[in-house]
Amino acid sequence: MGYAHSAEDYASTAEALLAEMRNNAGDWDWLRRHIMPRTQAGANHEERQASSRKRMHSTAAIKALRVLTGAHIMYITPTGQQWFAIKSGLKGKKKSARHDEWFAEATETIFGEIGRSNFYTELHECFLDRCLTGTGCLFCEATPAGKLNFRHIPTGTYGIAEGAEGLVDTLARSFRLSPHQAVQQFGYRKLPERIREAWDEPKSRYTAKFEFVHLVMPRTRYEFGHDALQSRRMKWASVYMAWDAEKKVLKEDGYNEFPYLVTRFLRNGEGPFGYGPGLDVKEEIAATLKLERVMDVLGEVAAFPRILQLADQVGEVDLRAGGITTVKAAAAELKMPREWASSGRYDVGKDRIDEKERKIREAFFVDMLMPLAEIERQMTATEVNARQGEKILAFSPSFTLFISDCNVLIHRIFSVLFRLGRFAMDEVPDELKVPDMGGSENFEIELPAVEYLGHISQAIARAQQSGIEYFMQVALTYTQATGDTAMIEYVEPRKFAKFLYERTGSPTECRRTEAQLRELDAQKKEAADMQRKLQATQGARDAAAAQKDLAAMPPQGQLSF
Repeated sequence: MGYAHSAEDYASTAEALLAEMRNNAGDWDWLRRHIMPRTQAGANHEERQASSRKRMHSTAAIKALRVLTGAHIMYITPTGQQWFAIKSGLKGKKKSARHDEWFAEATETIFGEIGRSNFYTELHECFLDRCLTGTGCLFCEATPAGKLNFRHIPTGTYGIAEGAEGLVDTLARSFRLSPHQAVQQFGYRKLPERIREAWDEPKSRYTAKFEFVHLVMPRTRYEFGHDALQSRRMKWASVYMAWDAEKKVLKEDGYNEFPYLVTRFLRNGEGPFGYGPGLDVKEEIAATLKLERVMDVLGEVAAFPRILQLADQVGEVDLRAGGITTVKAAAAELKMPREWASSGRYDVGKDRIDEKERKIREAFFVDMLMPLAEIERQMTATEVNARQGEKILAFSPSFTLFISDCNVLIHRIFSVLFRLGRFAMDEVPDELKVPDMGGSENFEIELPAVEYLGHISQAIARAQQSGIEYFMQVALTYTQATGDTAMIEYVEPRKFAKFLYERTGSPTECRRTEAQLRELDAQKKEAADMQRKLQATQGARDAAAAQKDLAAMPPQGQLSF
């Protein structure tokens, strides 16, 4: 079998993935309509949200969704903070301090590059989808100018499949382009006749829309190496197809790494798509919308009550503000006109809405994720850390799933920057390179370890930090009480300092390198040796002076008067 498949195979694979996607689209469409309608436009390939005279979305649910999405940014990928770090996978004597410094500098380089890109803007939209539909998708590529570029892919426009390890490794994405865009991306001659005709017509060149599909799938045969030059021999096949008319392959190349991040909020059975929190409260969302409409009617009736009047009073009742209605004596005895069918229990309806909105907030973790500023009393730093730990650890199952999904993206970003020469290439650690077992000089990149440093990771790691801090407090108390330093000496101070420093995500340029620390140790040793020599010299002088004084004293028994 060759490196490429036939056009029919590619089309069949894409069609099967998109068909599987459509089986899940019903729940996604419902969630979008009833929680965040603006996201429906992206799923439907529309340029703007369709107008509707009737509000169908729940304001409580959309607020809860925004809180949960904001918590993703705040607790998992905080902007302006290093929320992950690339680490060496070696332990003990095999671990090199020089390589630790290389990984630390590489981490800072990565954050500098993503900070200059559109990463956080597109990631926010990805997190919205993750919290709304249960699945979020982000595309990563390098621009011709050598910069990172990211693109959010709306749920409902792509189908996915997983590999043996449970990670998404196959994706078919549907999207629309104008003839103008299609010619720029694929060239005029490669396009089907229908699209070329639309491009030839000035009226439709920029406004007509045609459907295309991008399929990325692993190749069964590929050329080993992280920088394979022949795109059709890369590890992942990348195929663009025209989809409106005949299923025509327009462009086939490849990627060295899977270019899509597909992250799931929670796993949904054995399927590849995720499970969103809104699915647990569909009935509550629908009920609140119905109750709100009922309460609106009840409020209108209370403000503008229904009127019961006699047949001969038609047109005589003045309903204007301050209006005067004159009635006959017989009508007055019957108390006509009067309010009719205007009674209702507004309080009961309000309580029912409050209860259902509480369940919606619980489903989206709102009560646990609300800002600490809402706490009225002042708290100590220890109390703040404990409160944050309680909140975000309850959110950790979704975070754990994000870690396994996001490792694919971090590997992609690192590899792209590696090929662009953004790192210190003359000092690349060997553990990054997976050699070719066939004996060639080619190698692939494999990140040895990725440590997440967001608030959730810090809360999980804080248990370790609290443990060692408690030990140090006990050791200091013991030392002060007994004078015995054995407990303090049990801890390696610099390893302890390194552990705390790395937990803060502080920049590497503020930290002494291993070489600087060795030089500092040498200076301290030299100063200590000199101090000992000075003390020895001074001791010798003192001894000589004492000996001289002793010699100058008269012998015992020969004291002079």
